[in-house]
Amino acid sequence: MSALISVVIPVYNAAGYLDACLQSLQAQTYPDWEAIVVDDGSTDASPDLCRAWAARDSRIRVLRQENAGASAARNAGMDAAQGEYLAFLDSDDRLDPDYLQILFQTLEGTDLAVCGIHGLPHPAAIPAEVVSLDVLRHTPSRYAGLLYINYVFNKLYRRDLICRHDIRFPDQMHRGEDAYFVQEYLLQCRTIAVTPCMLYWYEQHEGSAMRRFYAAVCRDEALLMQRQYDLFHPEGPASLTAGEEEAFQFWQHGKILSVLRYIIRYAPNADIRRRLISDLLREPHAKSCFLQPPRAVGPRARLAAVMYANHCYAAMCWLLCLRR
Repeated sequence: MSALISVVIPVYNAAGYLDACLQSLQAQTYPDWEAIVVDDGSTDASPDLCRAWAARDSRIRVLRQENAGASAARNAGMDAAQGEYLAFLDSDDRLDPDYLQILFQTLEGTDLAVCGIHGLPHPAAIPAEVVSLDVLRHTPSRYAGLLYINYVFNKLYRRDLICRHDIRFPDQMHRGEDAYFVQEYLLQCRTIAVTPCMLYWYEQHEGSAMRRFYAAVCRDEALLMQRQYDLFHPEGPASLTAGEEEAFQFWQHGKILSVLRYIIRYAPNADIRRRLISDLLREPHAKSCFLQPPRAVGPRARLAAVMYANHCYAAMCWLLCLRR
């Protein structure tokens, strides 16, 4: 007999996508699952759809809460979960029919299973392997990537590990909270198993959180950058070889540019843009990495750093937003 897998699904105004999401869960070749669907105060038809699905399939349970964000919804779902294993599914995404089956088989004897994702802007192939946490933490050139340490939904977790170490999504974060959860879980692992199979279908819609202005973006990103720095520096600043430190800094630099572009694109006016950019580049890791970029960084990003250092704010923004 196979073990029960709990699938936590936070829902907020997802009426246009929820049927396809839950249909992909029903189509799983692995039969022993339960879904905890957490309606996070939706104002569209999502609550009715959730109730209709629960009435049709006894494996689907619905919780409703006042709107408190994805972190609170996922935490509520984890609290209600009864399975030995835990997975996460966003309400506007879909699963390959073999998602649970392959992740369950991949996890055997390890603490975390990771799979590939359809729909990323720059999809990357990942090899099948079992890697120790120690090797992962000392090899950012290979493992400092979205598939391994950012996304929460392309993974299968052991629920006892989560409960034993009280691993939670940070309620105060609304950007990068999933990556923060992954860092906390990884730090309790011994080994991580990877399958190259692309099993999760990721969708990003115009109304998604990543495409809306969020005023606390710098606070959240600073928390995450510090946690990711700690993950890849287990013995402090001298943890990595020179080559691996360069790879880590190059990856961090790319994340900083991504946040800067988000601010430039979505902040409602120039004053808020300037304040948020200053806030981000006041954070020690971000400031040193941006103003002293790694060798592999291109000339445009280097020039943008010079423009910022010389208070040429408009020129820096223009450089960062040019098509690459």
